[in-house]
Amino acid sequence: MPRTSRVLSFMTQWGQKDGSPPPDGPTKGSREESHETPVRRQPANIDTITPQQSRSKVDILGKGSPNFTESPSNVTPSRARGDSRATTRPSSMIQSYQPPQMEVAQDTPPELAPIFSFLNSHSNKLYQEGYFLKLHDLDSRGRPSADRTWAECFAQLVGTVLSLWDAAALDVAGEDGEVVPTFINLSDASIKMIESLPMSGVQGGSLQNVLSISTAANNRYLLHFNSYNSLTQWTAGIRLAMFEHATLQEAYTGSLIAGKGRVLNNIKAIMDRSKFAHEDWARVRFGAGTPWKRCWCVVTAPDEKEYQKAQKNLKKSSYDRPVKVPKGDIKFYDTRKVTKKTKPIATITDAYAAYAIYPQSKPLIDQSTLVKLEGLVTIHTTPETTTEGFVFVMPEVHAAVTGFEMMLRWLFPVFDAFALYGRPTRLIADVLDQRGLMFAMPRDRRYGYLENLDVSGLIHTTGSPAWSERQWRREMKKLTGERMTAQLERGGLGERNSSQQRRSMASRTSMSHAPGAVRFDDGAFDDSRSPSRSASPMPRNPMTGQLAAPRRIDSAPPLSGSMSPHKRSASDVQ
Repeated sequence: MPRTSRVLSFMTQWGQKDGSPPPDGPTKGSREESHETPVRRQPANIDTITPQQSRSKVDILGKGSPNFTESPSNVTPSRARGDSRATTRPSSMIQSYQPPQMEVAQDTPPELAPIFSFLNSHSNKLYQEGYFLKLHDLDSRGRPSADRTWAECFAQLVGTVLSLWDAAALDVAGEDGEVVPTFINLSDASIKMIESLPMSGVQGGSLQNVLSISTAANNRYLLHFNSYNSLTQWTAGIRLAMFEHATLQEAYTGSLIAGKGRVLNNIKAIMDRSKFAHEDWARVRFGAGTPWKRCWCVVTAPDEKEYQKAQKNLKKSSYDRPVKVPKGDIKFYDTRKVTKKTKPIATITDAYAAYAIYPQSKPLIDQSTLVKLEGLVTIHTTPETTTEGFVFVMPEVHAAVTGFEMMLRWLFPVFDAFALYGRPTRLIADVLDQRGLMFAMPRDRRYGYLENLDVSGLIHTTGSPAWSERQWRREMKKLTGERMTAQLERGGLGERNSSQQRRSMASRTSMSHAPGAVRFDDGAFDDSRSPSRSASPMPRNPMTGQLAAPRRIDSAPPLSGSMSPHKRSASDVQ
């Protein structure tokens, strides 16, 4: 019985007392079910025609040429730029994307109700909107796109879905017409700021303030902004949306373990520390946009001698002195008959995240086995390539075993192999601990502690252009922790300490400390007095208290008065 209490301590901590959703309540939304990522990409090649070149040069090159890229300066003549605060969205744009809503019904486990509401809110949260120029640089095969021309767009980033409306079509439609957008899913994208992009045109030159976005398969888009400030704000909005999406998926995984893990008969065996290799069949996708492949998956635990040695060093070392933790790896084979000479298809080493993917539908939760791994991925081709990336894994379901249980059977050995989220000793439940699955999970407020300006500050940090995705995740979690600590210092810290002491006393009196027992960190954070956070960057009018019109923070703000609903302004090549 004491062992059962230890297993359930993490789970019971995240159950809501009354099962009601947080104050913001459920809202529409969830992200698109698509997983997009780059594989290997060509360097950007922008064959642009500079403004100084004659029109005859453009005609000679020909717009039908695959190497032709119309210069942003040739898209439309520059127009005056006014204050964007009094502008509104184009009236002809149609909001055709409606994220599916996860209903928080009465039969929803109380542990899952908050995360459902947060996921719904995230998929409907407006992170950024405005105008820029877009170029489809590479297609899904990594080749130059057939239509490599710059086009001005009005865009909205809602959740991780970027909706784009063609500005020329908005001009033609006017106030009475309707324009349907196109979409780019950024949930698994990689982005890179390019302050100055060399052009390979006749007169050379460079293009300023460009954002490169790599999505499904080998697709790559270039976004061109009229100022470095606009580039920074859009980059910050995209990074924040991707970060909150990933941390919500981790919290969803922790909520699943807390809400549904307790009903599994063999949950204690599943959560025991993995000492041997875990082998099974799985469907694997090496990056979004690539085909699924059936592989024999071998999750190798760290060497037992190295692990025991690390545990001894951990006891001897001081609290603030880091101790190197041994790690295992994951290998994928195309055959079950693995020998020392068998060459794997791919190997994952030094993973920094592993979590279940929210399946968009409540009936699919029990059957879904989809897991995302992020870390160093080595593809054993000729020559071998090792890059920081991710893979999707779906462990195959056995007879009379639910998909949820199969996922946990595979996920916990992965946690142990890479020492993730407090394993192999215990899962971390404290929301203030950046290593935990439930990090930054609020109880009585909207999700998210960071704003776009916070991320903009990180972008301006020295050395940030060279940060990997792993380092970006670490820095954003660190900044989130600082914001949470600041809120605790302003109020509620005493309540948290007293509540922790009560929980600690209860755990000491109710649970034994047998060697090797599976335990969970019981330190949690309940900030019931945290202020509510707006779900979108829309300020309120100080006079009326009503939501003000969205501020256009990038290129081509429209003029006021009797002019058309929006104006364009192409950024000049410098």
